[in-house]
Amino acid sequence: MVQPQEGLVVQTGPGRSADDVQLEPVPRLEWSLATEAHPPALEAAKPASMRRSWIHTAPEQQVLELFRKLHGAQRRLPAPWWLRALDRGELPSREAAFEIEDEVHAALRSRPGWVFVPWAGTGEAGYWEYAPSDRAPMQMPTTVALTDEHNGWLNVVPAHRDAEPVAIPVKGVAGLVAMLPQIESW
Repeated sequence: MVQPQEGLVVQTGPGRSADDVQLEPVPRLEWSLATEAHPPALEAAKPASMRRSWIHTAPEQQVLELFRKLHGAQRRLPAPWWLRALDRGELPSREAAFEIEDEVHAALRSRPGWVFVPWAGTGEAGYWEYAPSDRAPMQMPTTVALTDEHNGWLNVVPAHRDAEPVAIPVKGVAGLVAMLPQIESW
């Protein structure tokens, strides 16, 4: 009797006997396991505490190979901002991305009112909210998030009550620090 391995699907169908089993890999399951934190971070106070999954700890080249193998032009796998940028050759290394995350965290935690929120997308580092901006009539506070949409790596979303806010690109950590007085006044 053949036992299916984790990440495989057993297919049976018309014309196949119980012994005629075809195993097919399930790429999304493989990726899901690669991005899952082991053990999960229950209380993440900073981006570094979120770096517990295989994509954060396995050799960088293996992570890139799996991402490229599963990604394809027709799919967009849930992945951290830095992995998409690294795949495109826009970042020199995963470690460089971690340094950016840590610099953003250091800049914001040194100012009153900023809170790190670890609940982001799969494998993501989290984001930061400016707590004083969370007031009526606003429905969402001012937010700083990492992104691969541009080489500044940061977007700021002003406090808003609209369903679709506009993200403002920021030119790196230095640009963020320079804009903080303005950002905190929104």
